[in-house]
Amino acid sequence: MVTSSTPTLDEILVAHAFESPSHRFLLRPVHDDVDTPVEGITYGIFNMHVSRLARAWSTEKTSSGAPLIQTRDVVGVFFPSGYTLCVVLFAVLRLGAIPFCLSPRNSDLALRHLVQKGKVVAIIAAVDDDLLSKLQNALIHHKEGSDLYVPTLGVARSELADLPIPSESQSYPPLLPGTITGDDVAIQQHTSGSTAFPKPVPLTNKLIIRSLRGGTWWVDDLHDQRDVTLGQPPVFHVGFQMFGLIGGLLNSVYRGHTFALPPIPKSDNRGLFPAPQTLRRYASRIGATEFFGVSNSVVGLARSEGGIDLLKSLKRVLVAGAPMPRENGDWIVEHEVHLVEGVGSTEGGALLHSNRPRGDPAWQGMQVCWNVTHHFERFGPPPHTLYELVLHSSELSGNFPGADPATGHLSTHDLFQEWPKPGSGRWRHCGRSHDVLLLSTGQNWNPRPMELQIEAFPVIKHAVVFGQARPALGVLIAPHEDHHPDGRHNKQATIWEAIQAVNSVAPHNARIDRSRVLVLAPTGVYLLDGSSPISSDEIKVIPIADKGTPLRPKTYELFKHEIHYVYNDIV
Repeated sequence: MVTSSTPTLDEILVAHAFESPSHRFLLRPVHDDVDTPVEGITYGIFNMHVSRLARAWSTEKTSSGAPLIQTRDVVGVFFPSGYTLCVVLFAVLRLGAIPFCLSPRNSDLALRHLVQKGKVVAIIAAVDDDLLSKLQNALIHHKEGSDLYVPTLGVARSELADLPIPSESQSYPPLLPGTITGDDVAIQQHTSGSTAFPKPVPLTNKLIIRSLRGGTWWVDDLHDQRDVTLGQPPVFHVGFQMFGLIGGLLNSVYRGHTFALPPIPKSDNRGLFPAPQTLRRYASRIGATEFFGVSNSVVGLARSEGGIDLLKSLKRVLVAGAPMPRENGDWIVEHEVHLVEGVGSTEGGALLHSNRPRGDPAWQGMQVCWNVTHHFERFGPPPHTLYELVLHSSELSGNFPGADPATGHLSTHDLFQEWPKPGSGRWRHCGRSHDVLLLSTGQNWNPRPMELQIEAFPVIKHAVVFGQARPALGVLIAPHEDHHPDGRHNKQATIWEAIQAVNSVAPHNARIDRSRVLVLAPTGVYLLDGSSPISSDEIKVIPIADKGTPLRPKTYELFKHEIHYVYNDIV
């Protein structure tokens, strides 16, 4: 077992609150609109808000008279992105408990599953937008038996609207040193459910702080405490945790620069995350020096009016959470944007990054973080150009949850290729081992690079390549709803142009024939050249993970009839 004297997250906050109470480390929007006033949040103010909630919850009792929240209890946290969520997380930590971020986008079934599997003893939920009511309804069994009873507490955004004067006497006292250690679980997150039902994953203080120190989020020759970083939420699940939680909130708590929480207007993407024009205007107003987000947000911002000029003015643009289509990344770098790619995982936190001197165009060439013990395992048949990253629990890395108890090794299922050439010591992400298709011809094929190249075309929102146990590959295309080429023929031609682009560089036995292209439309699923839908009984959409990528197994299951249809004439 790896042991450590690493401080806890709350110990870090308390130290800053007492030593530098007037130091600003957050910016929060007062309202969720693009012209909102913006308030600076210091360590002292934040600690006062944390203390207010922790003190109130410390008096809550169970029916037996015991404290509702006790040391090492798992406490569900059910909030949208924003300042209130940040305070709630640290208030739970102040009581020595473990916050478990539950996504408001989860289905009722997934919420019930996570509450049970995560051993949640109580849940704190947002009163605003009826989220508390939604949660309470989700915990009621309508079909499967008895109700799932978990005590709930509500917090309204208005409870933290003030800017209190920091006072050591009013600070809720932290736990005695040693009560919670660096090796104890700090935060519990859940996987996206991209390959299975979402599962809880415990993250220790040591693992989180190791992620903060590994070189992805802070570059000594680049960053200082005057930096203002704008990141795209949400922060409620680990796919975005690298951004909103580790890369945003916790990084600013740890390093002392400013993390700017963005406003999320209700008109922007149904209030889930800000639109490009909101991000661009907000970044200009607050004097942002860095931006980070998933591929869709970076590309959307870059291609919006004035977006590429904004990105050029920043020290760095960090993309992670989902691979950036190479054509899009190259286009952004060609416009003199310092684009950096990062890769992480639920269990491992930040793992690789492509930080390098400004002007170096090799944005895809990543190195493993200096404090991650690992090896690369050959994957697939010769000539062995793909390697899977395997993590090692160690004194340097910490203990990875889910690692083999005998070896301490954890397979990430992330595949890499040395780039730009073997022996370079840099690695380009090439997809997941779960993604690899085994054709009936015996050929292994990794579809993700092909999908990313197809998705680089503006007309295409999502592409899912299929062909498991089939003699040839096919693809399911979801066009962008707001992209309407003139006439059906032109739309077909544009989609086929994207397919031809990948066919031109694919081996002959991995090319996609025109007859195996399926296209989603509001009226059903069509063959590319079909005039009537294959299926129209129900309108289907590709299932999407929180990080914006298709859920492959669920897509194959949902569209199994249509996929079978395209192979009817193939022996």
